[in-house]
Amino acid sequence: MFKELNVQTPKQLFEYLSKYFKYGFVYRNKIFTDDNIDFQKNMDNLYKIRLGKDFIKNKYGVCWDFCEFERRFFIENKIEHSCYFIESILKSKEGGPTHTFLLFKQNGKWYWFEYSWLYYRGIWEYASQKEAIQDIIEKFKNFYNNKIVDINIYKTTKVTKRLDVCEFVKHCTNGNKL
Repeated sequence: MFKELNVQTPKQLFEYLSKYFKYGFVYRNKIFTDDNIDFQKNMDNLYKIRLGKDFIKNKYGVCWDFCEFERRFFIENKIEHSCYFIESILKSKEGGPTHTFLLFKQNGKWYWFEYSWLYYRGIWEYASQKEAIQDIIEKFKNFYNNKIVDINIYKTTKVTKRLDVCEFVKHCTNGNKL
């Protein structure tokens, strides 16, 4: 699929996403972005993950969609990588924000490939996978003004069918907890 798109390197993938994709999701031809008042409520009720050509067609995604799309690129290009899901708990003991992200290894270094989180969009370099994960967790906590009291992080497996919010979270939390 990526050869057809003329995307052969992580940098080219990032440029492709930057040129064509936006944050949000599509439901019945209606676009929901995070500047909509009820974005999270709509996502909880209407969202299903987009995979492959369906994702390319819609041009909108949340971190979950982007991470699975990125995973496919790294698999096709035989580049060592891992995908992760962050599940947070707020001070009120309620569930909080989540995030998925991908790390890949090239030339003995690890890189955080981040497209969906606008604040940290880019390809970040680290000496080790552990250093990358620790930095991302700290960024996540700081982004939410340390209102998060607990974070669980899971190494995830490939998603093979469209999942709704609850199904996706269950898929991720059934993975390998770090």
